[in-house]
Amino acid sequence: MLRLDDLPALTRTDAAAFTPPPRFGTVDLAGFRTPHPSQALAKERVRAFASACRDRDERTPGWWPFARRTRDVGRSGLYLDGGFGVGKTHLLAAAYALAPTSSKRYVSFQQLVHVIGVLGMPAAKERIAHVRLLCLDEFELDDPGNTLIVKTFLAAVFERGGSVITTSNTAPEAQGRGRFDAEHFRREIQSIAERFEVVSIDGPDARTSTDEGGIMRPDELPSGSAHRVRTDWDALLAHLRRHHPARYRAQLEMVDGIAVAGARRLDDQNDALRFVHFVDTLYDLRVPLWLAAPDGATEAAALDEPFDLFAPSYRDGAYAKKYRRCASRLAEVSHEARALHAAAAHPRRRDARARAST
Repeated sequence: MLRLDDLPALTRTDAAAFTPPPRFGTVDLAGFRTPHPSQALAKERVRAFASACRDRDERTPGWWPFARRTRDVGRSGLYLDGGFGVGKTHLLAAAYALAPTSSKRYVSFQQLVHVIGVLGMPAAKERIAHVRLLCLDEFELDDPGNTLIVKTFLAAVFERGGSVITTSNTAPEAQGRGRFDAEHFRREIQSIAERFEVVSIDGPDARTSTDEGGIMRPDELPSGSAHRVRTDWDALLAHLRRHHPARYRAQLEMVDGIAVAGARRLDDQNDALRFVHFVDTLYDLRVPLWLAAPDGATEAAALDEPFDLFAPSYRDGAYAKKYRRCASRLAEVSHEARALHAAAAHPRRRDARARAST
């Protein structure tokens, strides 16, 4: 049976690591639903922005080889600001697919910051910043160090004539509030914000259309296998503490599911934030997660829905949007895991559905 300790401790820095993850690898604008007017407007703005990210034609009269080094003080970025489940990441991946250039990269904010730390800023600029289009998911300024790193990196993208499209649950001018003394870094935050056109997106959370909660009963948990990890809650948290969140992708690409017994409320906020990154990675990679409550009736009843995993002492604080997003994604991941387990448990029903779809 596959164990957590069997998973590699690697940070992906190869070219394939900077493309949309499996959940969004084939999405396009045609498949983007727009139940809210702001979603329809955002869709068309993304279409125009991505379509303009073309390779430079060096044969064009007037082209000058050093022109890309000239700083363009105008806006070169598009900032998709909105709640969770409104389709921001779908739009981001669709922009990547639509842009008529091979010089493009797709990366999450957490992944970008860690890769810069692994490679160093000069190498990261050459590998990621030297592009026509950078798609940056889940933009968030959590601390002063990240603020300065990202400011330097994005400046390199813009100075080379590149464009950036990013998503966030927080408006640019509100980044960092409640997480660190953002006022001392207001100039840096403002210098980032002024390069982006902000497009606000509203609408319903498309991921919470199911009535099934994200937490299962202990008897519903599947067993482990050669490619599926079965572990308990304490072991999972210990594993997440040992590894930087940027390593989660390489690890989860090795499994076809994780079953966790004894899930309890996360009283420590550091554990909670690690778990958020873990669920984000599961969600992007489309890896099933079966999460079961403890055997005790009292503890199990306290986890009626995914948001109950986060303690009231911190869940409505500075990172409230992270926890809400995580609960939304966990609901969808768990729904998919239940459906997969049900299909495996009833092969005749699964085969009948497969024949009906052909």
